[in-house]
Formats: sequence, structure tokens, C-alpha cells
Amino acid sequence: MRLSYIQSGLWLLMLAAVQFALFPLFVGMMFQEKFILGAIEWGGLLPQTPGNWQLIFWIQALVCVAGIPMLAKFYYPQMGEDIKKIFAGENPKVLKIAMLSGFSLFVAWEAIAIGCWLIPAGVVVGFFLIYPILTTLGAWKFWGYRPHQTRITAMTIVTIGSLFALKVPAIFAATAIQGFLGILAAIVGGIAFSSYLLLTYRGTRSLHPLPFSAIALGTLLGFASLSLILPLPGIAISMPLWELPRLMVGSLILGILALVGYAFTAYGILLAGVTRGATAIACVPALFVLFGSILIQDFLDLKQIFALVIVILGLLVLITEPMVRQDWYD
Repeated sequence: MRLSYIQSGLWLLMLAAVQFALFPLFVGMMFQEKFILGAIEWGGLLPQTPGNWQLIFWIQALVCVAGIPMLAKFYYPQMGEDIKKIFAGENPKVLKIAMLSGFSLFVAWEAIAIGCWLIPAGVVVGFFLIYPILTTLGAWKFWGYRPHQTRITAMTIVTIGSLFALKVPAIFAATAIQGFLGILAAIVGGIAFSSYLLLTYRGTRSLHPLPFSAIALGTLLGFASLSLILPLPGIAISMPLWELPRLMVGSLILGILALVGYAFTAYGILLAGVTRGATAIACVPALFVLFGSILIQDFLDLKQIFALVIVILGLLVLITEPMVRQDWYD
């Protein structure tokens, strides 16, 4: 029973990683026209500005919040009752954890976006990948889940493979201060995402993943709305009105990808444990490169192919590790 739970959780986490890898590909197409599968020309809907980044972020958060009740209708009909009880004060600690989880996710997204404006995305993702290590250390500190050799081996292999898959230019910042701020934003994003994983794991042990995700994503939407409404410098939306129908279709796709990714992450972490979850999701950069080569013909070089092989080996180590420990949550 324990083995089946862990394996189910790992498969959910890997499916979540697939969604998270597809997400930035579609975001990129929103700003720059691409040929999908070499045949379908699509994209270039918006100019690439900070305000438009915020708009897409807000729309995908809105679609996630709207989609959670639809999932609950089929998989957890009593979600509404659980949320009412939480807001009525039945379990204030879980409410705080869920809201902190949503805020951590908001900080992670904003930090990654800021980092990508300052330095190349490959460098940002490279520093962002500190989160599996931080998550493992956090699980050890808070719950005593001491990482054993097999888990550390899998994490190291997957992280190194993902780093090798990235394309990083020799000079990645116009000035030293720009490079420093971009790296700092990436590290903040990694810390925030690690916090999101740890808080989600803690919260879903007391509350079903769907109502927990509903509260977390509602918090995310709230902060995303604030960032869009507040008169911050450079946050002006520039959108051609004739692109609105295609923008809505693209945003719907992004929202569905994000919703499935978050829901699978919450379920997967609950079943497989937070350290396995962090390691499985660390394969996202490698999957991003792989799907880019398939969908938009961004061809792989030899180094990237080698990196994908490394990631696959790391995931195999994670899946086939001995799962006979007393506490199967670790």
C-alpha cells in the first residue's frame, strides 16, 4: 500500500512537471510568433512588456481559481463545505498555511519574471534550481526527514542534468549590478518556491489538496490583482484589441496547464513526500528543452541530449529507490 501511494504520487509529480515545462513555452509564444510542429503559425499576441507579463500572470491565476470548483465537482464535492469551515475559524492554522503557500508562489513567479527581465532565462533557472536542496533541508529541519543516500543521488543527478540542458551565453548581463540583481531575484524565487512546496506538504496533511489549493490560488490571485492594479512604474498594459480572442484562447490554455500542475503537485507531494516532490519537479528545465525541440523545432545540441539522458537516469533512481522505510511520507 505504501509503495503504491508513493509511486502514484511520483507519477502525479512528473505529470505536474510536464505541465510546468509546457507553461513557459506557451508564455513565450504569447509574445513571439512560432511554428508549432513546423506547420501551425501561432503567437505574437502581445508586446513583451512588464505590464503584459503581469496581465498573463493574472489571467492564468484567474483561470486556476475558476477551474478548481470544476475539479472539485468530480473529485471532491465537499470542497465548499471544507472551505466554509476553515473560514469560520475551525482550523485557523491551516488557513494561514494555505494563504502563506499562495503568497510564496506569488513571490516565486514575480522573482522569476524580474530575473528574466534582467538576465537570460537559462541563468535564472540555473540559480532557481537551489529549491530542491532547500526543500530537502527544510523537510529535515521541520519533520526530521533525514535525506538518505539514494535520494541525494537522485536529486544531484536530476539537478546537474537540468543545468546542463540550459543554454547560457558567455556574457549574460549588460552591467555587474544588473547581473547581481538578476541572480538575486532567481535565488529569491528558489527560496519562495521551496517555501511553497513545504507549506503545501504541511497543509495537505491536515486539509484535502483541493480546498487547500483553492485557498492558496485565491491568495495568489489576490496578490496578482494588486500587482496589476497598483500604479507601479513600468506596469502598463499594451494589447492590440484585435488580438483579444486569441489572447483569451491562449490564456485559457495557460490557466489549464497551471491549474493541473498545481493540483498534481499538491496531490503528489501528499502521497510521495516533499523531498521526492522537489526532486521530480527539478526535471522541468530538461523537459522544457525537450518539448521546445518537439513543438517549436528548437533543436537540441549534443550537450542537451546528454543532459536529458542524465535527467532520465536520475528520475529512474528516484522511482526505483527502496521504499520500505517506516515513515513513507519522507
